[in-house]
Amino acid sequence: MTDLFITALTQDSSLFWTGTQEVDVHVCQTEQNLELLQRELTLSGHQYTIQNSAPVVLQRFFTGEIDLDAELSKRFNNAPLLSSISYRPGQAGSSPRGTAEMISQDGNATLTADINQINGVIELSFTLGSMLSLRFELNNLPEVDRRRWLELKRREQGIAFLWSRARWERDYMIFVVRRYNVRAYAFSAHGFEAAARMTPDVLTGLLDWVEGFWF
Repeated sequence: MTDLFITALTQDSSLFWTGTQEVDVHVCQTEQNLELLQRELTLSGHQYTIQNSAPVVLQRFFTGEIDLDAELSKRFNNAPLLSSISYRPGQAGSSPRGTAEMISQDGNATLTADINQINGVIELSFTLGSMLSLRFELNNLPEVDRRRWLELKRREQGIAFLWSRARWERDYMIFVVRRYNVRAYAFSAHGFEAAARMTPDVLTGLLDWVEGFWF
């Protein structure tokens, strides 16, 4: 069993399994992804704790009360748009560690991704005005799940969760990919959150760069 669990969701209609009953939820999943979600939640025991320990927004999403994309975009309705990306070093994989920096047009907002080729750990730092920065760490990423995550992020649209078997008890990310806009949301078990938008070109550059370090 891998440490990391990734599931892709697109807002539509299907069923989410809680372990005791089936509930209408506005998500569309392939049968294979739905079975994976059921199995992973069962093995980690979180199918029984969703309504008690999960953040309220996830509770409402899993029970079909909200459209997750719409809810998060309302909460972060003025998230900065990151329109350019640069890399240090310039060639992915030429060093065991690297940094990608995504910046808004006015230079006031930055999302920095630090990656370690040796263990696959990615640290994401959301910085506002060169004064305040929030950092999130995604670790224990098995190769099979790294490849799956890259594949999901390259879709034209959809929602992709990236989290460990601890689910919401550790840092995790939610990515919403749309044809002309991409939103990245980061959540910490310590109660802080961050969000940014990026252009499709910036997302493609980030994915290509990450893939160069991972593989």
